[in-house]
Amino acid sequence: MKKIAIIILIVITFMSIGCSSNKREDIVKITYQTVDYNGGYTTNAVLNFENNEYRRNAYLPENTDFKEPELELIKTFSDEEEKEFIKGINDAGLLNIKEHYEKSGIIDGGGWTLIIEFSDGTMFKSTGSNDNPRNVFNKCSTYFYDLCDEEVMGMLPQYYKDQPNVSYTLYVFEGEKRISGTMGLPHIKKGNYKWNKRSSFDNNYYDMNNDQEENNSFFDSYSYKLRLSTYNYDFDDRFTNITIYEYDFNKELSNEKTIYTGKWFKQIELDIELNKIYVYRLEFENGDYVEYTFNTAISTNNN
Repeated sequence: MKKIAIIILIVITFMSIGCSSNKREDIVKITYQTVDYNGGYTTNAVLNFENNEYRRNAYLPENTDFKEPELELIKTFSDEEEKEFIKGINDAGLLNIKEHYEKSGIIDGGGWTLIIEFSDGTMFKSTGSNDNPRNVFNKCSTYFYDLCDEEVMGMLPQYYKDQPNVSYTLYVFEGEKRISGTMGLPHIKKGNYKWNKRSSFDNNYYDMNNDQEENNSFFDSYSYKLRLSTYNYDFDDRFTNITIYEYDFNKELSNEKTIYTGKWFKQIELDIELNKIYVYRLEFENGDYVEYTFNTAISTNNN
């Protein structure tokens, strides 16, 4: 029995070693190059963890005398951001991909080269031609985006950088009669938000709406109803609360009113007034939120 137990222990230990992930924290530099075979358009993304900089260049080689442009500084990052990034790509398995990926039978296409350098002078290199470890690259996409402030590797999950919105329809009435069409459809803009480690605060809703006044098609001889719906809402996480605010159309945003507050809905319909600024805010369970704004100013072009 002891021999059997020892054999089982050895097998389990061997399996654990064989299945262990290759993870290293002593990364000092990452270079990721992509090349479009149709013309040779090339991008180089370089993350330097010794001076905490992300640099990039992009170019189209035109002749034999071409000189590659200098790498442009895109963003600096903190030591804490660096640690989170390195942990993320390690957990995603970036250091476990194969040395080369290739798929034949593709016209044009593109290639890529990934070089990861370590503090002891060693490096990990992987290349690809019309093929890549898609699942791993996609897992890494959010870590690169969070650190670099732009898409570098893989494809981001849906709505990772862009916020969802509800659908909207404007109904126009002449007296009690509803007029068909999209007359007066509001031009909706994104305002303040807090979303996936990014935020935008203190947007001036008067300025955002004031430059749209001439494009409006609102007439004081009509009345309007706004319908909001979630029938086309395709983000996996539903918002938990929605609040709709109304302001007078002036710099002070005077006469603030909360005209609606509620939770997830299928459809709501609201009376809206002319010469107003409206803001609706979608809030999510994790504390993220996004605000959208539009106005109902009577256009100066309406005679």
